[in-house]
Amino acid sequence: MFSNLSFRERQYILKEFPELSPNLIKRYEKTFTRYDTDNDGYLDVEDLKGMMMVRGVPWTHSAIVRLIKDADEDGDGKLSFREFLITQRKNVEWARRVLCALPEIDVGRVGVKGAKKYFEAKQPMPIGTNHKNV
Repeated sequence: MFSNLSFRERQYILKEFPELSPNLIKRYEKTFTRYDTDNDGYLDVEDLKGMMMVRGVPWTHSAIVRLIKDADEDGDGKLSFREFLITQRKNVEWARRVLCALPEIDVGRVGVKGAKKYFEAKQPMPIGTNHKNV
């Protein structure tokens, strides 16, 4: 996982996922570890079903299989931590597109943090963002 990687390996991950901060990657690592129920270093269909149920967004079996297929670069039918980060990248990009589509934001309703996210989404993507896996 990210915390156990060498400095060089962590830098490689940060370079590959510039849109994900080190703190966010660490949060994703905690989530990944929490739902990796058999501690094999992968999330499979059952692990992801459990995650979605706990988070209150149950997905169908076929939707979870599709999620895995979209990021499963080695075709083993499960997600490594890096492949999990690919799914999170897609989530970040989807949220960014949704926010960018909004003509305005109600700070009273979403708060200062929500407004900050809105204006950050309106900024161009960082230079060097690697989208080959998207």
